Amino acid sequence: MRQTPSQTAGPFLHIGMMPDTAPLALARPPGEAITLRGVILDADSAPVTDALIEVWHPESGWARGATDGQGGWRLAVTRPASAPFVSLWIIARGINTPLSTRLYFPDADWQDDPAMALIPPPRRRTLVALRGADGAYRLDIHLGGEAETVFFDI
Repeated sequence: MRQTPSQTAGPFLHIGMMPDTAPLALARPPGEAITLRGVILDADSAPVTDALIEVWHPESGWARGATDGQGGWRLAVTRPASAPFVSLWIIARGINTPLSTRLYFPDADWQDDPAMALIPPPRRRTLVALRGADGAYRLDIHLGGEAETVFFDI
């Protein structure tokens, strides 16, 4: 049996996944409403202007958005009460398979998280969001280079 080779996402990946460029979200569970945002950058630190990003957690709900002309993304979810993170899923032109990572909250107890324990301490910072003056959590995602975000093989 031959496997079908993986293909990169083409320049038209938004069609069908993001019919208009407004963020999509399922109904959020009750709880603390939060905003997550950041920028997706390639290995040369150039903005990725055609990426899709999803966030999900059983307690947070699900949302999907597209990056803007500067590579920026913004999603609204409910902050999970029982976990120090939400999961992120990213696809973009030139990526063979979707990328999975996490956004850890800076004010949560993530030091004892089993997945975080597997990551070398200097690389953990690539997963911990910063809290802005506006209350939003910001995580810039680097697809490669020296500041590359940690991605999970799931």
